[in-house]
Amino acid sequence: MSGWFIAAATARLFGAGGPVPLGPPETQSSEADLLCAALDAAPRATFRLAPPTLHLGQPQPVPAFETLTGGTTGRPRHIRRTQASWIASFEINRAAWSLGPNARVATLGSLAHSLTLYGALEALHCGAEAHLLHGLRPDRQQAALVARAITLLWATPSQIRLLTGPPAPSVTRLLIGGGVLDAASEAKARALFPEAQLYSFYGAAETSFITIDGAPYPGVTLDIRNPGPDGAGEVWVRSPYLFEGYGSTPDPQRDASGFTTVGERGHLTNGLLSIVGRADRAVRIAEQTVQLEAVEAALLALPGVTEAAVIAQPDAKRGNRLVAAYSGTVAPEALALTALPPLARPRSLTQIAPEDWPRRASGKTDLAAIAARLQADEQSEEARRTEERSDEATG
Repeated sequence: MSGWFIAAATARLFGAGGPVPLGPPETQSSEADLLCAALDAAPRATFRLAPPTLHLGQPQPVPAFETLTGGTTGRPRHIRRTQASWIASFEINRAAWSLGPNARVATLGSLAHSLTLYGALEALHCGAEAHLLHGLRPDRQQAALVARAITLLWATPSQIRLLTGPPAPSVTRLLIGGGVLDAASEAKARALFPEAQLYSFYGAAETSFITIDGAPYPGVTLDIRNPGPDGAGEVWVRSPYLFEGYGSTPDPQRDASGFTTVGERGHLTNGLLSIVGRADRAVRIAEQTVQLEAVEAALLALPGVTEAAVIAQPDAKRGNRLVAAYSGTVAPEALALTALPPLARPRSLTQIAPEDWPRRASGKTDLAAIAARLQADEQSEEARRTEERSDEATG
């Protein structure tokens, strides 16, 4: 097994426009070119793909590379890990998913996102076809999946929600991660890929795979620490797939037993892990704890809603109040929030057009941008009300 990333002899690479020769590229004008350049540099330099740029650093004692965290709740951080930490799982997946010359693997997002980079590198390392469909509109991505007879697709729930077009029956394995797979997105995935075995995986840029369909990924050990009254506690992970640190800083959470955490809360039931949400997205409202991800999931379950983000704002009486933004085809006044407890219902709903939905380079929702927009909207509304009151007083 190679200690660095390679493109096996049978591997083939395709960009959005078609085949791309493997080997040192003449230019770096596309993400496929950047991937070829990264593979060329892999044995001798620490690389980081940041389209439209490839950054090359000094070699490490063992072949290494960098990716970015998703950055949903803050500024993305540089992740440093050994190439072997991903290659170890390549070998597991090669056997489990029959990755080889007959596999045609597709990714939908930018190579700046670690999920996309992983899927592409794994396909090439295992001698399969890698199809990079980033840059195509979602309807054209779906058409390409059909036309190219893709057999395995890596996607996030957000990417699934955006896809439109005829079903792709050639897809026999569908790997969805990078976010909570809500019921509506799962139903759409099964309609678009009727022959696919669907795997919902959980992990992070720092940890790589943690679970698939709730069960620990091979080689992963889980530990739930400091559980609360609901049984949910901090999720700690130990595995051969962990990162080394942030930039030049070692992993600040790694303990003496080799476990680390990325701040998620969850609980184990009959050996299966259920994620409640991030600890920093659990807020107190009138002495009750509300997990913001649960409110977002409730919004996404409503017909016509394709994206949702919930923000906590300070409230003098209750400690916090919730406001939300969403994208979809339904008007705010038509959204029924009765399934949520009263304290968990957003006090305002702001509709954002799909093309304007704030996203990080990873493709995930930019919650900081959403929060800034909702705060600005609230300030504008308060200024309008103040002006109206002033006009009434002087009129």
